[in-house]
Amino acid sequence: MTQPIRFHIVTLGCSKNQVDSEGMALRLIAQGLEPTDDPRRARVLIVNTCGFLAAARAESRAAIEQLLAKRRPDQIVIAAGCMVSLDEHRQEVPEGVDALLSTREWTRIDSVVAELLGLPIASVRTDEAAFPSFHRLPTARPSAYVKIADGCDHRCSFCAIPLIKGNQVSKRPSDIVREIRELVDAGTKEVVLVAQDTIRYGADLGIRDGLPGLLRLIAEQVPELPWLRLLYLYPTPLLFRLIDTMAELPQCVPYLDIPLQHADPTVLRAMARPSDPNFYRRLIAYARDRIPNVTLRTTFIVGFPGETEEQFRRLYDFVAEMQFDHVGVFVYSPESPTPSVRLGAPVPAEVAEERRARLMELQQHISLQKNRSLVGQVLPALIEGHGELEDERGRRRPIAAGRAPRHAPEVDGLVFVPGRLPIGEIVPVRVVHAEPYDLWAEPVARPRHAPRKSRQAVASADQSGRKTSH
Repeated sequence: MTQPIRFHIVTLGCSKNQVDSEGMALRLIAQGLEPTDDPRRARVLIVNTCGFLAAARAESRAAIEQLLAKRRPDQIVIAAGCMVSLDEHRQEVPEGVDALLSTREWTRIDSVVAELLGLPIASVRTDEAAFPSFHRLPTARPSAYVKIADGCDHRCSFCAIPLIKGNQVSKRPSDIVREIRELVDAGTKEVVLVAQDTIRYGADLGIRDGLPGLLRLIAEQVPELPWLRLLYLYPTPLLFRLIDTMAELPQCVPYLDIPLQHADPTVLRAMARPSDPNFYRRLIAYARDRIPNVTLRTTFIVGFPGETEEQFRRLYDFVAEMQFDHVGVFVYSPESPTPSVRLGAPVPAEVAEERRARLMELQQHISLQKNRSLVGQVLPALIEGHGELEDERGRRRPIAAGRAPRHAPEVDGLVFVPGRLPIGEIVPVRVVHAEPYDLWAEPVARPRHAPRKSRQAVASADQSGRKTSH
């Protein structure tokens, strides 16, 4: 009996890369190859790289080097994704890789593998004029990403994404709905729509108000989907119409991820970003007025070239004023060939890191107060994994880990519930204890009790590879 040809994919970077990796896997499966989690059993090794920042490229390079160091003579190694999409970054790929596939070339994975292995595998036909779509894996998962567009039309001075991926290309609405239908039929309870600039979905297709229209179409065509979440919304006036639509559709999770990057007008102009902090204030106020209990997440960059202490203080005061639910803070990283590298030297690393720490300390306090306000409330929680909690006496007890609507996958906190709850189900839980990022809760039918101390040892979630400890 002929042994099957197996492949192994290492995915690095963002959720959009996860979607591309699934697309590659499905194309290889369609040609008779089998996936494996063990690279030693695979004949085809693929690293879907991240190239956004130098640290991400270093991680990608290390992953490739690890596979190359242990490869057998019959194994092939392919580097795909962002890191290989720019000539400057492609030079960082270790020698010995058998093929390179950019972000817009992953649909060729089957034909490339066939050529390298000398196999009579015909490539699946693709409409090259359209954003690549594919049938989703028929496996049950609590939550899944659906990429609705790729690339970006903006030219933020610090960002290499347009250089790596090009201008935005949107997926056809019918393809998006089909993917969501396949996921929901397989048991998915939450669909997360992602793109570099989600709010501009459909602009390249000539669709006016593309994202609000897409949400209405999904609600109409897949009404049984419980949670529909949006990530990465560029701050533009288009958001006001989106907020109105979200307020009308109960499927839309009351959650807005709007990367603002800074709050000082001069720094924002240097970033080539919308530079009116008062517009941000109006947008946030409108969201809170139209969507009850909306959760607001944003990200900021500190240490941008020329950022003064006064400008940072303006950002600090803005965060204190706005009271965001979740904030990510990043130290500026100069990335050639982006325009920002010509703006002069960045703020000294130690100063930028100190500013990041100050801002995160402020946000931790805000997040803790917001989480404490939830104690006693009943929230729906999507259960994603099981683990064990060790108490003060060394006893290990089962615990479930999930997320409330206020928690996006992978970037926000978790909800921990003692006992075992059904994975993939949305269950009501009562919050009994709050930490800066995570919540502790109990099933509504159980008596209240709060943990006497923060979790110490939560072991091995058995779903989605998620660890139930940070």
